[in-house]
Amino acid sequence: MDGKNSFELPAFLRGLFLIFSAAVYTAIICLPAFFSCLLDRSGRWPSFFQRTWVRWLLRTNGVRLRLKGLENLREGQSYIFISNHTSILDIPGIISAIPRPTRFIAKKSLAWFPVFGWFLSLAGHILINRKNARSALTGLKKAVTLLRKGMAIVVFPEGSRSLDGRVKEFKGGAFLLAMQAKIPIVPISISGTYQMLPRTGWCFWPGIMELNVGEPIYTRGLPLREARPLMERVRNTVIQNLKKEEAMDLSSPPLAGSCEKIKIWTGETLLVVQGSEKFAPPKSGGQE
Repeated sequence: MDGKNSFELPAFLRGLFLIFSAAVYTAIICLPAFFSCLLDRSGRWPSFFQRTWVRWLLRTNGVRLRLKGLENLREGQSYIFISNHTSILDIPGIISAIPRPTRFIAKKSLAWFPVFGWFLSLAGHILINRKNARSALTGLKKAVTLLRKGMAIVVFPEGSRSLDGRVKEFKGGAFLLAMQAKIPIVPISISGTYQMLPRTGWCFWPGIMELNVGEPIYTRGLPLREARPLMERVRNTVIQNLKKEEAMDLSSPPLAGSCEKIKIWTGETLLVVQGSEKFAPPKSGGQE
């Protein structure tokens, strides 16, 4: 998976603007968001404010969301969303896309970040010290409580962002949680964010984030010995849906009026064309 890890001055300036816009929107929304955490224990108003914040951020910085698979979700059903993780943009992408209150399982050190960490704690996100078994157990119990209240839980089971864009090995905690709570797992495959904002560097390239919501995988009735096969099944589903998205991108013609460079697979050669150019499919009658 190709990432843009070289330094480019325009991209670096866009990265600074991304940080600046995040700070501005945080200053605007932090007070009502904090009050909502204190006054609304259902978590719906905090979810509204966090969704508003991420949508402002993504739109201002030229990140467009291409979403597939929401029809797989059933109204009123709790889910554990399992996603690959290649960029910090994955988090606002999921918050913007999932039309229900969501909480993340994240590392406890994030609680020390000014404003952001405080909101995570107050809004009910589950912060876990991964090196402390008691902290992990307490976090899992809290997650079960939230799931039974109708919340959705989001987990990045790789543990941290991928350095090369590839899906790393999964850790098993989220799958044991799903089996204990008897809650379906929904695989999420995110592509495009590694190319926009990889883990290394400060450069940012606007673009399209593709988010594929897979079909639920039900855990009710599964014995604990099936945790590892379940984990591998979910990981393979995430990878396969990523490959489908990449194949669709290569086979799609450029949109009229677009100024983006778009890759097209002709069957023999990978062409890179300018989206603003007219695209004419090959005439029939020739050798395929």
